[in-house]
Amino acid sequence: MSSKKRIALFLDGTWNTVQNNTNVWRTKSLCVTNDEQINYYSQGVGTLFGQRLMGGAFGYGLDAEVINAYEWLIENYSPDDQIYIFGFSRGAYTARALSGLISECGLLMAGSPLSVEQLYARYRKREIRSIRQLAHEPDSSLTTEERWLKKYSKPVAIWFIGVWDTVGALGIPFGRIPLISRSEYNFLQTDLWIDNDTAYHALAIDEHRAAFAPTLWTWPYSKDDTSATGAYAFPTIGNVEQRWFAGAHANVGGGYVDDVLAERPLNWLMQKAAARGLVFNDSASIDPDEQAGKVNNSFLEMAFGIYALFHLFIPYQRKIGRNTIVGSAGIKYLVNETIDESVFARWATNESYRPRNLMEWASRFNVEPETVKSSVRADDPSIQVM
Repeated sequence: MSSKKRIALFLDGTWNTVQNNTNVWRTKSLCVTNDEQINYYSQGVGTLFGQRLMGGAFGYGLDAEVINAYEWLIENYSPDDQIYIFGFSRGAYTARALSGLISECGLLMAGSPLSVEQLYARYRKREIRSIRQLAHEPDSSLTTEERWLKKYSKPVAIWFIGVWDTVGALGIPFGRIPLISRSEYNFLQTDLWIDNDTAYHALAIDEHRAAFAPTLWTWPYSKDDTSATGAYAFPTIGNVEQRWFAGAHANVGGGYVDDVLAERPLNWLMQKAAARGLVFNDSASIDPDEQAGKVNNSFLEMAFGIYALFHLFIPYQRKIGRNTIVGSAGIKYLVNETIDESVFARWATNESYRPRNLMEWASRFNVEPETVKSSVRADDPSIQVM
């Protein structure tokens, strides 16, 4: 056994079980397991009958998902191991929360006087000094918790993170619910962590439920900001990419029966992971009939149409190719959005495929989608990407 191994964690989304055949499950199933590559899989909250309402509607169990994955890492990580994290839907939220916990607090040593629960509670406080910041502080200025964190935890890089359609609001379908705080499960931050070596995000163009609005990765500095250097320089598209694909939420993340649309985003993320050294038993092929594949109308299908009625049958449109978003944390810069070539091929071969958000994007950039023959940057379609 070599001194360095690959550790892959697969975190599935709410409502998904192994029978749903999500892209997380399929990636895990195709992943080699041996002494040099070990795997962890979680079905996600809401996979058992009694958990579905609480897990699917309220975010119940998400903290436990993060803590369980983190504890498994403590037991299995050795110095210089390469960590790969995958997630879909709420599992993507879990993946990114796990990544944030590791980036802010490092990875605890086995037998630490700090519990994982205490560490996670610290991470959720938002305004804390990270483990890298504590390394430069004298012990005399630290609390007991901070001294122990500095002594018993170590910074660890995330070698690869790949997610399908992160849902930031957790898909809570009907807005505010008495006694339930959705804000408790909002992202602590949407920025990429500096410990994310490579990060890839597959996004669904045709998801129209506002409760499933995507949470894209952001960066605190513009790509044109020359003062941001080193670890704070804007990520390159070779290391970080967020790519739009045709389909609704589960068309991109997998789970529908006989769904050929899920093949391409599965293939894309597997190729990215393989390029970073993860070993698979087999590849995921693209179905030759993908352009004829059904785009599910999740907006009308959810809750037998009650969700659409609740929203006055007005579908939400995901905006493509934005440069910035403005929120409570101020201006954030969206990182490296691209559009997959299969989207333009579908437009060219299927006259009924005319998503409003893609039409708006084409108008904004003065692009005729049927003429685009490759994947392109969403913020500058004159730039082709592989």
